[in-house]
Amino acid sequence: MNMQRLRRYLAENALLLVITIAVSGCLAWKTRNYQLDDSLIYLRYLRNLFDGNGLTYNAGDRFNGLTSPLYSYMLIVANAVSGNLQYTAIFLSFVFLCAAAITGAHLLASGKYEQTLCALIVVSFNYFYYTFGMETSLFLFLSALALLLYRREQFFGLGVVLGLLFITRSEGVFVGLVVVVDYFIRNRKLPHVKYLVAPVILLAANFIFNYYYYGAFLPATGNAKLGQGKSGYWGEGLIFLHVQYMKNAFFGGDFRLLAFMLPVGLVGVVSSLGKRIGWLTMVYLVLLGSFYVFMQIPNYHWYYAPLFFFGLLFVGVGAWKLLNFTYERSRESSVFLTLFLAFFLVTSGFVYHSFRISNVQRGPIDAYKNIGEWIKANTPGNAAVASVEIGTVGWYSDRYIIDILGLTNRYNADYIARRDLYSWLTKYSPDYILVHQPLWSFEASANCLLASQAYAPVDAFNFAGYLLLRRSDAAGTQQQIQTCAKGPQT
Repeated sequence: MNMQRLRRYLAENALLLVITIAVSGCLAWKTRNYQLDDSLIYLRYLRNLFDGNGLTYNAGDRFNGLTSPLYSYMLIVANAVSGNLQYTAIFLSFVFLCAAAITGAHLLASGKYEQTLCALIVVSFNYFYYTFGMETSLFLFLSALALLLYRREQFFGLGVVLGLLFITRSEGVFVGLVVVVDYFIRNRKLPHVKYLVAPVILLAANFIFNYYYYGAFLPATGNAKLGQGKSGYWGEGLIFLHVQYMKNAFFGGDFRLLAFMLPVGLVGVVSSLGKRIGWLTMVYLVLLGSFYVFMQIPNYHWYYAPLFFFGLLFVGVGAWKLLNFTYERSRESSVFLTLFLAFFLVTSGFVYHSFRISNVQRGPIDAYKNIGEWIKANTPGNAAVASVEIGTVGWYSDRYIIDILGLTNRYNADYIARRDLYSWLTKYSPDYILVHQPLWSFEASANCLLASQAYAPVDAFNFAGYLLLRRSDAAGTQQQIQTCAKGPQT
């Protein structure tokens, strides 16, 4: 895009850009201290890198628990400039959320006012700010951009974006599948091989780096999440459909927002059926949603982002269609003018209600932060600590962390997939184990460890709902641990 075209774009889209950036900027600023537990896994990898310990979660242990390679590389570059990992992660999330909202508006909406409404509805929805620090906003932006480039038949750029999308999250393959199949249907042939060069180079470069640095082509997190779903510990059946927790988490304790979103979004979907890109977007969402549902992916809230994102864009399209419809009728009757004003107030109420829910100061999980700081102040610097939730505790404790669920350590994810809660002790004998009180199911091995006196609670550790177990120095402790590793004896 040359300077003349850029100036023209900025002039034509000033309203869209100003409102999107201003609203999202305000909410991102209020969210600047937010720390999602899993996002701190990324930051710990990067802190180790900048401290000279390599791109590792535990210094000296090259295990690839980075879900999104591209997001990790972007964090590295941005932090080299800013020097503050926390604010770098939040800033990148803000930038890409704005980019996603603007790109998505261009994809599905027509006209500057309809596009502005779509983008505003997206960036005002509090859910997205609970994903900050993860690769979510980047994934949404690249997904929308890929579909937009396909609609405009800019196939070389599309190839580059698809390559970047694949190394952002592996689920990006569904966008690629949708556009390649549609291209074949329309042209009765596959895309020219020249369009595949860029994505192949990007993927190959990432795979080669992974193999030579970590010893495996792919990050371990993908199989770990599949194993979690397979285990049944996150719920039985179609666990991705277990979304009741979102009522309090993202809807302010009631479903008034949904009462607006569902019917208006349906209008947006129906009005988009005449556009091929509308169909392709919906097919993509069906494929992605089906993958999450039938592969029994755990219902972590950030996995729902594409469904919320494109769903809200359809809400914006539907809202504009209804506003336009009532406006056209309002010229003929005061009744329709009243309807127009009422609908305008409801639409504004959606934005206000979501903005109100979002308008809170957020920080780290206080309990885990305080525990991590206590561990750092009260345990030896070379101590190894095992835990189920490792993001916040690992970031603040600055200790060697053993992830019982296996996202950042070898072996353990396979044990969880097999519903084996004990065999991780055959590989690891940590100095400390952080557990909940009462114990979570994943922490069942603590019962045996305590009963055998291989571990004992640390008396000075006083955090309600948690215990810190310390490994005994007595002779025979290792044998007792290995006995516990066999599981309950029958």
